[in-house]
Amino acid sequence: MKLIARIIIACIDIVRPLLGPSGCCIYPVSCREYARKQLLGKPLYRALPLIVIRLLSCNPITRLLWRIKIKLR
Repeated sequence: MKLIARIIIACIDIVRPLLGPSGCCIYPVSCREYARKQLLGKPLYRALPLIVIRLLSCNPITRLLWRIKIKLR
């Protein structure tokens, strides 16, 4: 499992810069740390979808929508 976790985290390190500039994340925990926790705490078939959703939600458009949502409250 540790080898699979390392491979997935390496892929995240490659893909993450393509999803937007650093510092645009709305989450307090980095994508890399989140993925590591999911991979070590859950079965692979449950962890992978959560990691993909997290990576896709961490981009400048999501941050803009998050700010709008907070202002509308």
